[in-house]
Amino acid sequence: MKTFIIFMNFLDFMFYPLMIATIIAVIIEQVIRRVADSDPQSYDDTNAIRISMNIRKFIYRQFWIVNILWFLGFFIFTFIVGRNPPPDMMGDPNLLWKL
Repeated sequence: MKTFIIFMNFLDFMFYPLMIATIIAVIIEQVIRRVADSDPQSYDDTNAIRISMNIRKFIYRQFWIVNILWFLGFFIFTFIVGRNPPPDMMGDPNLLWKL
């Protein structure tokens, strides 16, 4: 159970950096597309656009994988915790007041 919580914390940690990296990758790709404005695009412009697009797609896929794994882990965690019944207080009613 402890390993599962550590895995969920790692996915929480990865969420914001991947979100920021995705936004930055989209901005960089758009800047490269605007700079490469020659009508018949040269090989260098096409290559730069392709590289920036591949980087953006890779980061975007990683972002979605982290999100899907987090939600899957969250549902598994709530299922595991929800199956455990609360402790029975009928055995000793004064158990609550003992320190």
